[in-house]
Order: sequence, then C-alpha cells, then structure tokens
Amino acid sequence: MSTLGRLLRGAAVTAILAVMLYREPGRYEAERMLKAATDAFRFVESRRGEVTDREGALGRIGQIADAAAERMVGDPRPRVLAGLARLRAGQPERARELLVRALSLGERAEIDLHLAGAYGALGDREKAMATIRRAAWVSPALIPMLPFSDPEKRAIEHDVLRLEADLKAGKLKQPPPLPE
Repeated sequence: MSTLGRLLRGAAVTAILAVMLYREPGRYEAERMLKAATDAFRFVESRRGEVTDREGALGRIGQIADAAAERMVGDPRPRVLAGLARLRAGQPERARELLVRALSLGERAEIDLHLAGAYGALGDREKAMATIRRAAWVSPALIPMLPFSDPEKRAIEHDVLRLEADLKAGKLKQPPPLPE
C-alpha cells in the first residue's frame, strides 16, 4: 500500500472515530451535571434547616436535571431527579409530568413510588394507591418498606398475590395498568 493510501485510510478512520465520539462528551458533561444536582438534592433534603431558600434551591436542581435530560436521551434518571425536586418544591403537577416521562423510558418500581407521591400531593389517593400497587407488582420486595400500617401492607401483598395467580391462570395478559 502506498503512503498516500495509508494516509487516506488513517484520515478516514480518524473521521469515523470523530463522528462516533462527537456526542459522547456532551453525555459526560450531563452525567457530571446530574451528579452535582443529585448531591445538591441530598444536601437540601438532609439539611432542611440550613438551606435558607429551599424552594429556590430545589427549582435550580430541577433546572439542572432538565438540562441533563436533554443530553441523556433514553435515561430516566434526570427526569426522576427533576420530578423529585419539583415534588419537594410543591409543584406536584409538574412532578407528575416529569415522572410519567421517566416511566415511559422504562419502568422501575422506585419511579412508580415517586409518581404515587405526586398523585398523593395532588390529592388523588385512588391513583396514588393504584400506582403503589403497580410498584409492588413490579418489585414485591419493597412491600415491607412501604410507609403504611401492617394491615395496609398485607392488603397490598394480597393484591399482588391475586394478580400473580390471575397471570398464572391466564386471566391477566399484562400487568395492572398505571392510572391515566
């Protein structure tokens, strides 16, 4: 192979690598933004008495998480953090919207639980409980950790067992739906 051929091949490989890696630095920056926002959220939540403008801090955390979400396409974590920040800042409707978007990227029981918190803050106990049941369906191991009385936990566990029996019997084609 001639020198010119090797140079052209090297330039082509370099160009391909540059195109492949072009978007990645933005994702790294978004990961750093998300980590900083997560650390700030933990600080605000753990030291409530030390934060003079809690609502403002939570609003800024939500903005940073929103910015990270734009660069982290397909990753629910920034939307979850943005939703939690909005929920703690007293914006349950915006929190619900963000958590529903996070859930659309892939279901995880903790997202269901946060969404239930948003429904509860909106005063819709029925939707909150349906969402908690869905979270318990997704991950039955969390039932003992739910902030309910033992009889309420047993009722949720009974619902999950009934749904599992219906699924095994062919009566249930898919998991119980989330409230709309």
